[in-house]
Amino acid sequence: MIRSGIILFFVSVFSFLVCACTTDTNDRLEGKWQLRQIEFGGQTVTVDTAFYNFQTSLFMYQIYVAEMDTMRYSYGFKELVDDNKLELELTTISDKNPASEFVKLTDWNGLKETFVIEKITGSQLILTRENKRYIFRKF
Repeated sequence: MIRSGIILFFVSVFSFLVCACTTDTNDRLEGKWQLRQIEFGGQTVTVDTAFYNFQTSLFMYQIYVAEMDTMRYSYGFKELVDDNKLELELTTISDKNPASEFVKLTDWNGLKETFVIEKITGSQLILTRENKRYIFRKF
């Protein structure tokens, strides 16, 4: 009886530790990510002016415009599908900043894009879409 109680105790502690150490993809996405490189067709383009920001189901895309020394941004939503697909959608919050105008500053095809999460760590995020790899660092 005592032996089964000890085993049950250790199984419970082990289960707790495994759950406590496991971080799901949604939690690891939280925060601000700076786009560093885009790889496509054998080329690598260095980027340092674009940022993806994630908080719960919310998304913000920021672009630094050096000529004007200002940030352009658009808000939207994110949805994680199957732990490896990330759906991002930009929405218009005000008439002064329509998402349809902002998306023209990006390489997106429309207001909604789906990315595959190739890699995510505490410091690096790699997304793929249409034969392009987007490499981010945690900012």
